[in-house]
Amino acid sequence: MTSTEKSLQQLRVGIDAVDQKLVRTINRRSSLMIELARLQRRASDDSSSRQPMASGQSPVTDLGAATLDRIIEKNTGPIPNSALQGVFREILNGSFQLGRTTRVGYLGPQGTFSHLAASQHFGDFVDYENLRALEGVFEEVSRGHVEYGLVPIENSTGGAIIETLDSFTSYFGRLTICGEIRLAIHFSLLGKCQPDDVKVIYSKAEALAQCHDWLSKKYPNAARIAAQSTAAAAEIAYLASPSDGVAAVGSGKAGQLYGLESLFNGIEDCSNNVTRFLILSKIETQPTGNDKTSLMFTCSDRPGSLVDILTVFKRNEINLSHIEKRPSHEIGTEYTFFVDILGHAKDGRTAEILGEVRAHCKSLFVLGSFPVYDELHRYQPPAVSNEFSSMAEINSAMDKIDEELITLINERAKLVVDVGVFKRKSDVPIYAPHREAAVLTKIKALNQGPLEDKTLEAIYRELMSGSFALEKPLSIAFLGPEGEFSHLAAVRHFGSSVNFLPAREIRTVFEQVASSEVDYGLVPIENSSIGGVNETLDTFIDMHDELKIYGEVKLQVKFCLLANCKPEQVNRIYSKPDVFEQCRNWLSTQYPQATRIPTESSALATQKAKEEIERNSDCGVAAIGSSLAGEIHGLKPLFQAIEDRQSNMTRFLILSKSQTEESGNDKTSIMFTTVDRSGALVDVLEIFKRNTINLTHIEKRPSREENWDYTFFLELEGHRENAKIAQIIGEARAHCKSLTVLGSFPACQRVL
Repeated sequence: MTSTEKSLQQLRVGIDAVDQKLVRTINRRSSLMIELARLQRRASDDSSSRQPMASGQSPVTDLGAATLDRIIEKNTGPIPNSALQGVFREILNGSFQLGRTTRVGYLGPQGTFSHLAASQHFGDFVDYENLRALEGVFEEVSRGHVEYGLVPIENSTGGAIIETLDSFTSYFGRLTICGEIRLAIHFSLLGKCQPDDVKVIYSKAEALAQCHDWLSKKYPNAARIAAQSTAAAAEIAYLASPSDGVAAVGSGKAGQLYGLESLFNGIEDCSNNVTRFLILSKIETQPTGNDKTSLMFTCSDRPGSLVDILTVFKRNEINLSHIEKRPSHEIGTEYTFFVDILGHAKDGRTAEILGEVRAHCKSLFVLGSFPVYDELHRYQPPAVSNEFSSMAEINSAMDKIDEELITLINERAKLVVDVGVFKRKSDVPIYAPHREAAVLTKIKALNQGPLEDKTLEAIYRELMSGSFALEKPLSIAFLGPEGEFSHLAAVRHFGSSVNFLPAREIRTVFEQVASSEVDYGLVPIENSSIGGVNETLDTFIDMHDELKIYGEVKLQVKFCLLANCKPEQVNRIYSKPDVFEQCRNWLSTQYPQATRIPTESSALATQKAKEEIERNSDCGVAAIGSSLAGEIHGLKPLFQAIEDRQSNMTRFLILSKSQTEESGNDKTSIMFTTVDRSGALVDVLEIFKRNTINLTHIEKRPSREENWDYTFFLELEGHRENAKIAQIIGEARAHCKSLTVLGSFPACQRVL
C-alpha cells in the first residue's frame, strides 16, 4: 500500500468515526423534538386551548424556521449554509413525522354520532378530520393521511351499514381493523321554534326510521326530509327562521354545536339503540387474549360450501359474533360474507382453523384482529418521559446538541475536502455512485432510531451535496420545468447544494451532458403506470457513443393538493388532465363539487394557482402537483399522496461521460439489434438464461435503419467489469447485428 493510499484510508477511517457520533447525535436531537412536541400538546391540553391542525401543517413550523436561522448564524464552515439548512430541514421534518399529533378521521361534519363516538374513545389527545363521505374515511386511512379512521358497521335497530361493508371489498389489504367502539344512540328533536310549531323535520334517513313511531305519534302531519347527516340536519334547522317551524333529529352534541334547543330528548323508538363502530388503521394489533377477528370470504362454487365453512367453526367451538352477506362484485349469483369470530389471527389455534376454512373458500381475507370491546378502554396518547420538567429545559438541551452537530458536520466536511485533494490528483470523479451506495449502507447499519432509515439517508444526501460544493460545484440537467417530478428526483438524490438546470426536452439533457455543459443529467426511463419513456430510448439510439449511464434514481410519484386556504374552502383545482385522472377516486370522495381546470403541466398549475391567490387570497384555488412545486411557489400541502395508485413510481437514469466502478450490487444496461433470422432474439436471451443472469428490464423501439427492425434495450444484474458478465456480453454480441453497453451502475436500493 502506497503512502497516498494509507493517507486516504486514514481519512476514511476518520470520516467513519465522525459518522458514528453524528448519527447518534442526530437521533438524540430527534428524540428531544418528539419529547418537546408531546410536552407542547400536554400544555395545550391542560389549558383546553389546542386547536386541530390542517393536514400538512407542522406543530414546530415556527420553531423550525427559527432553528434554521440560528444554525446559519453559528456556521463557521467549511460546510455550505445550503447543506446545513438541508440537513436540519430533514431532521425537523423526520422528527415531526414521528412526533406529530395522532389524527383521527370520521364521517362528518361535527356533531354526527361518528364524531361523538370518536370523541368518546380518543378524547382531546388527537386532531380530528371530519370527512365528507364514508368511503373517504377508508381512503384517508389507506393513504396514511390519518392514523385512525372511525366507520359505523352495524346498528342494533337498523342493521348492517351497507356502505361500510362494500368499502371493505375495495380497501382490504390496504388497512386493517384495530378496534371497535359501541355507542348508545339517543336522539333529540332540535330546533329554534316552539315544540307546537314544528312543521318540517330533517335528519339522516336512518335516524328518521329509528324515530318513526315517536315522530308519527307526536308529529303525524310534519314533513320528514332526509339530510346527508344528523349534523347537516342540525345546520339546516339553525339557518332556518323560528317561524319556519324547522326541526332536526340529531344528537344533543349537534344541538350544542349549532345553538339549537333540545325540544325533546330520548325520542328513539328503541331504548337499547346501539351503533357499533370499527377503528381502522394501517397498524396491526397484537394478541391480548380476548380478541375478535373479522373475515371476508366468498364460497367455492359448489352446493353446501357455506355449510362446510360454518361447520369448521362449529366443530372447533369457535363462536361467530357477527355475520352479514353482500352481493359479490363479480358477475353472477355469488355473495361476499363478512364474519366476526372470537380469537386472534396470530393465535396458533385460530390460524390453523382459518387455514382449514380457506380450503372451502374461493377467497378469504382477514380484515383485522382486535380486542373485544371494553367500555372502560380509551385511547392512551404516547407518554411523556420524566427526563425534562419543562419545554425550556428541552430547548436548552437542543441548543447544545445543535452546536455539537454543527461541529461534527464541519469536522466531517474538512475530512471530505482532504479526500477530494487525493481524488483530484488521481483524476477520480467527485461524484461516485459506488461510494455513495457504500456510505448510505453504512449509515443505515449505524442507525438505532428513532429516525427512520429514509430520513438518515436524506440527511446524508444533503451532507454529500455540501461536499460536492466544497470539492467542485456540480451542475445537474433535468427535464423541466422547475417543480416537475424530474426536478424533485434530482433534488432528493443530489441534495440542495448543487446547480440545477431545467431543460425543455429530454434530448437537450443528453446534449448538455455530451458537450460537458453540465456534469450529470437526469432523464426518466420508465414509469410503473405508463411503461418505457420513448424519447429517452430513442435518444440513446442516436447518442449512445457520447455518454454513459452512471446511476439510477427511483422516485415514488406523490401528488399533493397545494393551496393557501383551509381544505373546506377549495372550490377550483388546477392540474394536468392525466394528473386529474390519476387522482380521480380521491377527488370524487373529497372534492366532488370542485371545478377542475386543465393545464399543460402540474408545475404550471401550481404557478397559475399562486398568481390567482396573489390577486385574491380568498379565491379558494388549489393545484395538484409535487411538494417541491409547492415550496417553489409558496403553496402549502393541504393533503399529500392523493394519487389513487399508491405504487406509482418513476425510474430515472443518471447520465455522465464517466463510468462507475463496481459496488457489489450493480446493473448493466445494453442496447442491441438482432441479425435477420428466425429465433435471433431467443438466442440472445438464452445466453443469459443459461448463465443464470437475471434480466431486470427489457424494452424495444423501431430501428432507425430499416422498417420492422427493432432495437432492444435490456438491463441485467452485474457489472460490465466483472469477468463473467464481460464474457456473457461478448457471447451475446456474436448473435447480434450490433450491441452497445450503455453503462454499468449501482442498483438503486430505495424508492425516494
